[in-house]
Order: sequence, then C-alpha cells, then structure tokens
Amino acid sequence: MKKQRIAILLMSCMMIAGCLSAQHPTRHFFSLNGGLGFTTSFQAKPALNVNCLGGLTDNVGVGYQLHHNHFTFGVGLEYDNSVYGYSSGEDIPFGLVVVPKGTTEILHDMRLNIPVMLGGEFGKFYFKAGVAPSISFYGNGSVLGPALNDHSVVWDAEDIERVSYTRDFQLLGRFEIGGSFGNFVAFDNPLQPTARFYLGAYFDFGFLNDNVKEHKGTYMLSAYPEASSVPYIVSNESLGDKAVPFSIGLRFTCLFNLAK
Repeated sequence: MKKQRIAILLMSCMMIAGCLSAQHPTRHFFSLNGGLGFTTSFQAKPALNVNCLGGLTDNVGVGYQLHHNHFTFGVGLEYDNSVYGYSSGEDIPFGLVVVPKGTTEILHDMRLNIPVMLGGEFGKFYFKAGVAPSISFYGNGSVLGPALNDHSVVWDAEDIERVSYTRDFQLLGRFEIGGSFGNFVAFDNPLQPTARFYLGAYFDFGFLNDNVKEHKGTYMLSAYPEASSVPYIVSNESLGDKAVPFSIGLRFTCLFNLAK
C-alpha cells in the first residue's frame, strides 16, 4: 500500500511538471554582454594612509541563459578590465626611503569572472542576483610621482617605470536590475524573436580581501635616486589591510534564441 502511494505521488508530480512545462515553455539563449562602470576599494582599517581614488572598469562576456515561467538562470565567462588610482595621504617611510604625501599610483587589473546568476523576468522588467568567482591573470602599476600634493609634481614619462603584479582570487557578489527595450514578445508566444535586448544597472562587491598576491620588485627610477626604491603603494597598503572592492555601472545584454 505504501509503495502504491509513493508511485501515485511520483506520477502526480510528473504530471504536474509536464503540465507546467506545457503551459510555460523553457527557452534557451546564448548571451552576449558588455558593461561600463565606476570601481573602487573600501579599506576597513587602513594600515597606511593610502586612499583609493577609484577608476573605471569595463567588461565583456558570453554565456548561456535559461528562461522558464519568469525564472531565469545564467552562467558565463567574462573579461574584466579595470584602471584606478591610489594616493598617499601623508609621508610614508619605508626604511631609508620616504614616499611623499600625494604620491599617486595608477593600477591596471585584468581578471576573468565566471558569473552564475539566478533571477526573474516579468514583462520588460528583470532582476538577477548571484556570485562571480574572479581570477586575476595580470596587473601592472605606475607611480606618477607626488602628483596630488601642494607642489603637484608629475615625473616625466621616460622616468616612470611600470611594474607588474597579480592579486588574490576574489569571490564577487553581483546584483543586476533593468529592463528590455524594443518590441516585447511574451516568452510563451510560439513566434519568438531571434534576439532580445536589455539594459540594466549592476552592483558588484567583494566577499574576500582583495590583496596583492605577488611582489615583483620596486620602482627603479634612475633620474630620481631619492625615489629609486619606492615600493608599490597599493602592495604595501594591502599587506596589512582588509580591502573590499566594489563597482557600480551599466550593463547591456543581448540574448540570442538558440531555438532559431
């Protein structure tokens, strides 16, 4: 008797799932997206008086998205490119070397993100939330000189040496909200468009400390012997700090119907 009840329950669940599938077809899409935003880093307890000036980030990605009865699931691969600055708020001694107040460093980070998103879509409105494991594969930095102090000295281009570094693995949280534009066609309509277009606002934030993973020397500036051993500002800051990155911006997404 118990086995019969279990069999009837399983059959009922299968029939309900079949009815739902019949009423709400599942749609599969290839996604192509690109974003542009502002990025910065929050230091909870700075070890040094170094401030993140913020900067710009742009990203492009491809992926897969599923839609079923207002529910959406997506996974993708994304290239993220960020440029931002740091500046010392006071004279910072490093042994016999002193980093002057206002010394400014420009950093360039390149990462691969793997966003995994769940969300909902109701008419033209949509929202998504999820996580994006982020792997740093290259970064470089350049000290421009004490550019943001009372004297505003910027070193000559030929005297600025670029150094490379990598950063730790980062787990990002992500939230996105927006809407579709153009002629809207319901997802249960048998006549589906080849592509759908969306524009949304996104917010990314770090779950882990965003620290420099590998040091590769110091800035060697032959024209400025007094500054020839200036270390990375951000590297030395990150060694004793808990930095949390976040960015906010706009993202454009195009979904191509895989049934076409």
